[in-house]
Amino acid sequence: MITLDADMQHRFVNALNDGVAIVVGYVDKNGDPHVSPYGSVHAHSDNQLALWLRNPDGALIGGIARNAKVGVFYAQISTRTFFRIEGHARVTSDAADREKIFTSMHPFEQSGDPQRKGIAVIIDLDKIAGRKADGTMFSMER
Repeated sequence: MITLDADMQHRFVNALNDGVAIVVGYVDKNGDPHVSPYGSVHAHSDNQLALWLRNPDGALIGGIARNAKVGVFYAQISTRTFFRIEGHARVTSDAADREKIFTSMHPFEQSGDPQRKGIAVIIDLDKIAGRKADGTMFSMER
């Protein structure tokens, strides 16, 4: 079972403050792997991440429409903390989900889309493994 603990959830939403890039990997329209940093990634629940895509026509949207499998990587070098994540991404148009995702992300990212024209994406987590700041290695699967 996957459970993002309070420290993990804190790390995701504060990544920009901490100078950490969270990278999302997906398969692009040509079938090639693609990775991009996203400052809006945050914990949506104990076993989900979410992100807000300011560009509704961005490559990630097309990528997950063809292949919902994504990878997410968090690495804070100074504390030797990292998380390797696998999951399935989906666009949500539910008004409550959109509101929660937009308001839960970092304020800097919110300022990039004040009219909220972006796309809300939920990632249902399948697997997460890594190293916590205290040196503990872990692995969880759905």
